[in-house]
Amino acid sequence: MRMNLKDRAVDLLPWAIAMCLIAAIVHLVTVLLIPAVAPRDAYARLIEAAKSAQDAPGGVLLLSAAEAGGVAPLPFEDPAMAEGVCLFNLSNGLLHVRANVDGEEDNFLGLSFHSAGGAIFHAMTDRASIKGKIDVILGNARQIEELEADDGDEAPPEEIRITAPSLRGFVLIRSLAKRPSDLARARAAVASVNCEAIAPPP
Repeated sequence: MRMNLKDRAVDLLPWAIAMCLIAAIVHLVTVLLIPAVAPRDAYARLIEAAKSAQDAPGGVLLLSAAEAGGVAPLPFEDPAMAEGVCLFNLSNGLLHVRANVDGEEDNFLGLSFHSAGGAIFHAMTDRASIKGKIDVILGNARQIEELEADDGDEAPPEEIRITAPSLRGFVLIRSLAKRPSDLARARAAVASVNCEAIAPPP
């Protein structure tokens, strides 16, 4: 009897392993597909927040419940960070992002570029500034190629050019507030970033 039970256990072992593998694959595929099939992705939530908020200066929407109709547009906000976003739709043209950096070591300013689903495809901080300025042009592959074809042979462009993998998305802007008293300065730094849609060269 013991031998029979042991033999049956050995026979069932491959099936048990196969079931565990199938369950793991289904779980992984489900987790990966949720952002793609969710009806309200990050871009959709931010569009709703922008509609309920007042017109944002420089195209930047500050991410707080106060500015977004009482509901935080994105979850898990860091209380030590002032955050804002500017939405982009590259079918309307290139996006030009500009910011002045004060150079103070404690005054961190970071920009991350996201697709509509929230996936990040580029990030930078104020340490990438040139002469105290951040200057970025965002476009799709065709727009960036056309922009580069229009460049002259004299001097290289001063702005950073980023190719976006999709037409829609958002730029997340973050500034560090080490102390509660720094929050107003950090929010002002986020609000001072300028996001502007510009037409590509003719």
